[in-house]
Amino acid sequence: MTTTEKSTVVTDADTVDTAADESGSADRYARFRTAETVVPAISFAVLASLYATMSVLGHRQLRTSGFDLGIFVQQVASYSQFRAPTSDLLGTGYNTLGDHFSPITALLGPVYRVFPYAETLLIAQAVLFASAVIPISRLAVQKFGTIVGVVIAAAFGLSWGIQAALNFDFHEVAFAMPLLAMSMVALVRQRWLPALAWALPLVFVKEDMGLTVVVIGALVALWASGRTRVLGILTAVWGLAWVILAVKVIIPMLSSDNSYDQGSKLPPLGEGIADTAHGLVAGDSRAATAFLLLAVTGFFALRSPLLLIAVPTVAWRFVSDNTNFWKPIYHYNAILMVIVFVALLDAFARSHRHGQLSRRGRHYIVAFVAVFAVVALPFLPMARMVHAQEWTIDPQAATARDISQWIPKGDRVAASNNLVAQLVADHDISVFPQRATDSTVPNWIVVNRERPAGWPTDEAGDRQAIDRALSSGYDVVYSVDGIEVLHRGTGGAH
Repeated sequence: MTTTEKSTVVTDADTVDTAADESGSADRYARFRTAETVVPAISFAVLASLYATMSVLGHRQLRTSGFDLGIFVQQVASYSQFRAPTSDLLGTGYNTLGDHFSPITALLGPVYRVFPYAETLLIAQAVLFASAVIPISRLAVQKFGTIVGVVIAAAFGLSWGIQAALNFDFHEVAFAMPLLAMSMVALVRQRWLPALAWALPLVFVKEDMGLTVVVIGALVALWASGRTRVLGILTAVWGLAWVILAVKVIIPMLSSDNSYDQGSKLPPLGEGIADTAHGLVAGDSRAATAFLLLAVTGFFALRSPLLLIAVPTVAWRFVSDNTNFWKPIYHYNAILMVIVFVALLDAFARSHRHGQLSRRGRHYIVAFVAVFAVVALPFLPMARMVHAQEWTIDPQAATARDISQWIPKGDRVAASNNLVAQLVADHDISVFPQRATDSTVPNWIVVNRERPAGWPTDEAGDRQAIDRALSSGYDVVYSVDGIEVLHRGTGGAH
């Protein structure tokens, strides 16, 4: 008996509902083949355009920041110059691999060298996010037809987790989207070697992604046999080894304090589990996130064992004492959208295979998924694009661009967090007020007095930092649209 026959995973033989579908006419087969190509292609083109537009508009509306877009611009700029990845925003000469292990962002170095702008990263992220819809929608069309494929593509592409990620700067998780989608779709198709191969590079996205690789390898080891089972075990070992290597060796070696700082956000395991259980029962933001993760699929994804792939990401977030990790915001839920939607398709196929779900029942679930996506849309970031104001450039963003142009190349700048992203591609820059890890002496200070960034200090902290700067040799040389520019020494900006 072959590995395929022994497996309990859904095979490609389940891609149609009836024998009649399997032996359909040549014309219908031709239309099917066309749909499985056209739907993914159009979905990718539409979503990539929407994502890129939304991200660039957000940047021009001053919704990007030094933490995190500025950090990644400095990191990728370093790679583009064949240097170690550093970011003065994290600390003077700080190696970003001492903060998070994300060497995969080096792939953007050549692109940034040709297009050295902050928007380059935002557009690259849009393309990477959108590329995940290609394998997912193709799987949906092949197994359940064009209409289901279109609905899944739209519901996934417009889902709250993806929009929340795109609404918050750029992050390395963008690379995980297509890799994880390809790996999981291969699992559904029972193509073990591609599933493992696509999972392997995930360890270079971020230090915690190795745990996701562990689960994928373990599932293949469980469902396959022979050499393939061994490869699944080796893949799980690969994932775990990189987690340990990154957290225990690489990050501490390159960090400023010889430690893995992110680990300080994790309480003792028993305490974290107890607090998580209490929070889920009490209905804190973890409960809201868990509900929304499952609701996008009408809770039907629970019928697929592929949902186990989400466990490592959800676990470390919910156990953490950093409440930002618990919430359905920022970039933390993007890869979970890939997992739950592929799990939904797997659940459909499994249920049909075992006679547990009729075609009508599946249609009801797909209808719910579509309604949920449509109802949620007005409350999500992309809804801003229907307003004319969103298509304009914020006056402060335009002013920051002007300031960036007339500050001499080579001069150092410190700027408010919500202005950094407008300046970072043109200047060596750190955040203002300067943090303890920043030992630079900026030539220029650019402060948002009208809309204080609120971090690393509040408005009162900004005023105190400005007073200190004025008393130590800086002069106010420019003030417009609520942005104040200080220059060290005498003389104007021109």
